[in-house]
Amino acid sequence: MGNTYDNFFYESADMLEDLSRQCKDEMESWGAIDCEALERPKSSLDAWDYCFSIAIGIAGANISTSEKLEQYLNEIHYAASGATGEYSKLQQFLAKLLHHQGDSIDKLASEKHFINRAHEAADIGYHRLLWGHDIFNLREDNPFKLMIDQKGIKGILQAVRHLIADTTSKQGLPLPGSSYLDFTNENEKISNYLIEISKKLSMESVGNKRNAQAIYSHMFTVRAQDIMSGGAIAGFAAMYFKIRDIDDTMRQLQFHLIAYSISFFGEALLGALKNDGIPYINIPLATVVFKKLAQLYYYSIKETRQLHNKTYELVARGDILANYVEKTGEDLTHYDNAGGYIAELSQGQNNVDSLIQAFEEDDPNV
Repeated sequence: MGNTYDNFFYESADMLEDLSRQCKDEMESWGAIDCEALERPKSSLDAWDYCFSIAIGIAGANISTSEKLEQYLNEIHYAASGATGEYSKLQQFLAKLLHHQGDSIDKLASEKHFINRAHEAADIGYHRLLWGHDIFNLREDNPFKLMIDQKGIKGILQAVRHLIADTTSKQGLPLPGSSYLDFTNENEKISNYLIEISKKLSMESVGNKRNAQAIYSHMFTVRAQDIMSGGAIAGFAAMYFKIRDIDDTMRQLQFHLIAYSISFFGEALLGALKNDGIPYINIPLATVVFKKLAQLYYYSIKETRQLHNKTYELVARGDILANYVEKTGEDLTHYDNAGGYIAELSQGQNNVDSLIQAFEEDDPNV
C-alpha cells in the first residue's frame, strides 16, 4: 500500500511539473515578440540636445531679424532690377542670376507708377500685392502667363527668377493666393484686405499709418531672410546629428520642433520690440513648425497603435495559457489555501497507515 501511495504522490508531482514546464515554455515564447519592430526611439533628448536646439533656434531668430542682412539682400534686389550702385562680387553674381529688369510682371501704369489689377496706378509699396506676383492667381496677371506672353516658353524660367529676386527685397513676395483678397475701397480703387489690416495695426501701435508697409512686409510676405533662417537651422541640426551620430527619427523630430519653435517665437518677440509691439511673422518657418508637429503626431500615433497591437497579442497568448492551465488542472483537487493540500497529504498518510495496521492484525505471522 505504501507503493500505491507513493505512486499517487509522484504522479501528481509529475502532473504539476509538466504544467510548470508548459507554463515556462509559453512565457519564454513571449520573448520572441519583436518589440524592436515598434520603431521606438533609442533614447530621449538629453541635456546637449536641449541646449543646442535652443541655441540654433535663437540663432535663426537673429538671422531673420538682422537689419544688416536685410539691407544686404535688398541691395541684391536693387542690382537685379538694374539699379546702379556699389555692390560686392557676390551681390553682382546673384544679381546676374536674378536679373529681371523690364519684366511685364512689374508693368507700369506711368513712368513713376506700377499698375494694379484695375490697370490703374498702384501704391508702390504694395504693387506686388496688386499685380503680377501671385502664382495662384488665375486671372490675366498670373506671373507665368505674363512672362510666357512676353518671352515665350523661356518666360517660365524668367518668372521663377523674378519671383525669387523679389524675396530678397524689403517688401518681400506676396503670399500665394493673396490676390483673392482684393476689394474696392471707399475711393472706388482696388485695394487688398492685407493692406487694410496692416494699416489698422499701424494705427493701433503708433497712432498713424507710417508703419503699415513694414507690418505688411514682415507679416504677410515671403522673404529670403526668413527662408535663410530656417535653412541655417536645418544645416546646423544636420551637422549636430552627424557629429553625435543621431539617426533616430523621433529624436530628430523633437529636436527640430524645439529649434524651429524657438526661432519662430523668438523672431515674433524681437519683431515686436522693433516694430512698436507688432510681431514679425515668419510664414515659411510657421509652415515648417506645423509640418514637424504633424510628423511628430503621426509617429506618436503609429507607435501607440503598434504597442496596442502587441499588447493584444500578449493578452491572446495569456488567454491560451490560462485555458491550458485550467484544462490541465481539471483532474486535480482544488483548495482555497495551502493548508488544505497539507491536510490532504496527512489524511492520505493516515489512511495508508490504517490499512497497513489492519493487514498486520489479520496476518497471524505478525
